Amino acid sequence: MTRLYFAGAPVYNVYEQKEANPVSKPPYRILRVILGIFSLFTAVGGLIIIFSGRPMVMRLFLRPPESEVSTLLLLVTKEMGGLILMLSVMLFFAYRDPARNVAILYALTVGLCILAFTPLWSLYTLDMRQLYPSYLIWGRSVVRLVLAALLFYLRPQESVPKAS
Repeated sequence: MTRLYFAGAPVYNVYEQKEANPVSKPPYRILRVILGIFSLFTAVGGLIIIFSGRPMVMRLFLRPPESEVSTLLLLVTKEMGGLILMLSVMLFFAYRDPARNVAILYALTVGLCILAFTPLWSLYTLDMRQLYPSYLIWGRSVVRLVLAALLFYLRPQESVPKAS
């Protein structure tokens, strides 16, 4: 059987009965489930933050003193809700095709590591022990690091073509 080439690419005869060799794509099922759950939770959280008022913000911040919840804080939390909603959309795209959106997975992993470090830094530089117990801050940081490690472990392995 002779192969025909057009512009350097092989052309196949459609009348020949050849078995198709589908490109095998790893399923990434666990990674897709984790990304889907993250996307759903961030979307719900972002919408709650955007459309919530002062009582809900006070409840989300574990009932700080009334004088500490200002209009500026409410404005900033609503803008943060928009950023969280944007993150939800990016996580949804990564959920649909993790192999094509590896950069989003890397950014999420690095972001979780940063978010694990910043509360610990705030714990030691600010007087946060009056607002939150130390074990809650440490627990959140450990959970974030575990999730970052899990995402890093489950990430799609990029195959770089070797130069000949």
